[in-house]
Amino acid sequence: MTSIDRLQAALRSAWLPHALLLTALSTVFIFGGDRGHFYRSWEHNGLSSQHLTVAVNLSHEHGFQQFLRRTVDEDGVTRYRPYNRFPIGGYAIIKLATLLVIGDLSAQITTARIVMLLFVSGAAVLAYLSLCRLVSNRWIALTATLLSFSSYYLLYYNDMIAASELGVFFGLMLTFHGMVIFVQEGRFRQLVVKTCIALLLGWHVFALLLPFVIFGLASELLRARSPAADSPHQRTVLHQGKHAAALLLRSRYLLLGAVALVFGLSVLTFNFTMEYIALNGETPLTELPSLQSMLMRTGWDADVNAAPVVAAGRAWRPFMEDQFGRILRMFIPYSLLGSGDAVESLTWLPKGLTAVLGVVLSAACLIGSMLVRPRILFATLTSFGFFWTLPMRNSSAFHEFEAIYYVGIPLVFFTLALLLVRRLTNRDGVIAAASVAALLLFAVSSFQMSRFGYSAEEARTVRTAAQELTAIREMTTGELVNVLGGIHKSFFNGAGHAMDYYLNSSLIRYGYLPSVDGGFVVMRDRIDTDALLTPQNQYLFLYDRNGLIAWYGDMYRTITSREPAARSEFDLYIDDGKLHYVKEPCGPGDTTGSFFLHVYPFDEDDLPAPRRQRGFENLDFTFTERGVLFDGKCLASVDIPQYDVVKVNTGRVDGDAWSATHVVVSPRLTFKYRTIVSLEPAARSEFDLYIDGGKLHYVKEPCERTDTAARFFLHTVPNDIDDLPDARGQHGFDNLDFDFVEPGLLFDGKCLVSVDLPQYGIARITTGQFDGDGRIWEAEFAPVVNE
Repeated sequence: MTSIDRLQAALRSAWLPHALLLTALSTVFIFGGDRGHFYRSWEHNGLSSQHLTVAVNLSHEHGFQQFLRRTVDEDGVTRYRPYNRFPIGGYAIIKLATLLVIGDLSAQITTARIVMLLFVSGAAVLAYLSLCRLVSNRWIALTATLLSFSSYYLLYYNDMIAASELGVFFGLMLTFHGMVIFVQEGRFRQLVVKTCIALLLGWHVFALLLPFVIFGLASELLRARSPAADSPHQRTVLHQGKHAAALLLRSRYLLLGAVALVFGLSVLTFNFTMEYIALNGETPLTELPSLQSMLMRTGWDADVNAAPVVAAGRAWRPFMEDQFGRILRMFIPYSLLGSGDAVESLTWLPKGLTAVLGVVLSAACLIGSMLVRPRILFATLTSFGFFWTLPMRNSSAFHEFEAIYYVGIPLVFFTLALLLVRRLTNRDGVIAAASVAALLLFAVSSFQMSRFGYSAEEARTVRTAAQELTAIREMTTGELVNVLGGIHKSFFNGAGHAMDYYLNSSLIRYGYLPSVDGGFVVMRDRIDTDALLTPQNQYLFLYDRNGLIAWYGDMYRTITSREPAARSEFDLYIDDGKLHYVKEPCGPGDTTGSFFLHVYPFDEDDLPAPRRQRGFENLDFTFTERGVLFDGKCLASVDIPQYDVVKVNTGRVDGDAWSATHVVVSPRLTFKYRTIVSLEPAARSEFDLYIDGGKLHYVKEPCERTDTAARFFLHTVPNDIDDLPDARGQHGFDNLDFDFVEPGLLFDGKCLVSVDLPQYGIARITTGQFDGDGRIWEAEFAPVVNE
């Protein structure tokens, strides 16, 4: 047998395409990154830590509840935080797999990721088998499958531990495979079984069933209206004059939809019941978290009778532009995108053009699906992604991983394109060559994606933090653990439930120190006290709660023994390079929202380059990151920069907003003030005005806070009107209005404001203050620059 004969025999073999598909899919396991820890983006991490925690918490001990954490309230009652938004099937599979490595937290993460890879690989196999049946050409099915599954979205998120997303993705392809067999062979029961299995994994299967049932019913009605009925039964029904209604009632498409709806509602009822039990029967059914999540995701507010609301401010046009942009990226193997994430990888194409190309490709697939048989299957495969993302707009707008549900569009496109190539060339060798190229693209894309993660230094930090948490877990099993400081943001790249996972054997409370005695505290700040139980740790530290409370009490008394730098809702103290926030009495309501902290240097060159234009360092924070609440007292400590600070402006922007300003009076500030007032003023009014060093200085002595309350206006007229920004040209002057609170200094009965003047030549300056009744004072002058 010649080499050509052997090649032709290989092309005709049934096993070779199967073997190549399995070879390609094996690369996602071979090239896997550091799967034993939470890594990659916040979205990848956030869902992974959340869903893995729910899965490992499933147990007979807790009545097979789906929950994220347990805690104990002030009355000693155990409370659960349930998570019943999705069916139990995917979580149960993860739980069974992790039982093989129970007790090894890192191995559990690896095992769960492997389960996810098996889900996605299984979905690829099912897509391939379905296409084999549809086009009767294994090479075309292989090529279309590999090209479709080599996109960024499917390779980046293929090991994201998300039972509700990747488990149901497998369920979608399983159900579609059942649809193919049903349409071709009429085997209805296997389709029902596959559909029910998919519904135990997630609700997304309804997005596949809906177009299939609609297109199937439409197809049957069209055939019923045809003069040549397809069967003696249909002809009898038509003859009896009951064709439309009878056909619908007897339709197995409608029966499939009814069975799926009843089964899905049964699963949903089970979830609601379990969630109600987990919340101790204290939450009204209409306020269950799962129901509220459903209303949010579908764009309905808390009132189920209310009209749809706009999805978090997302107008339809930008939403659809994003969706069609994602569809375009689903067509491109990751190895052809370059480095970085998919959102940034097509920057060489205008955003609008990516959307247009996505629309063109989607439309081409939909039109093409109408030209081949069976139309119902190709049309369903093309459209089911829209049947999910559009109703779930509030979710799909912000979760890029939901682009994986558009996989049907590239599957149809590549299949039809390859069928056309096969017809034009009439050579299987061309398609086989395309299959080899697709395999290489998939393998290279898989390899490149495995490098998309933490740097070596970040990976070491994550591993060390995970090891420290594992040790902490052994010391705190069954005890109350208070977690402070937003630890996951520092060490796990957005894995918001990493602490829930690593400490799931404990009772966890977040945010502040409770009044109940006993238990432990985990923080990222090392405090050298006898209460420290893990002195060997580098990143995460465990403390005895009572000992730590005593230490904070001593610290609180030491800080408050001095005169505060400023008073407001919180008293402010500056000591040893830290700004301390103190309040008593204090409760959780005083600590919600965001705190702003703006630190102004004496010399703006001390600021990082991006901050110099604003003139201050932005150190905003949340209380849970920097503070503790204990025994009715609040204490937060923030490091301030080491450079010469002239002013600190801080406060809270949410809830009961407040602000406070502290000016640091230093010899340099006093010298600056004296230098300015030694000059000849450019104008005098309520404030004396000086020009020096490219700045306009406002000076007043004596001065009180009431003198600074009104807004300042500052208008500069240039020598050359063309120097003005385009938006100011019609007014004839530059508007530099400001409030005193940001640039101003009030100290020792003196007021000083220094404002940068434009660099162009200035003919005239008009400035002053105004309120609701008009201008309080005004000065107009031609600037004379002091040399």
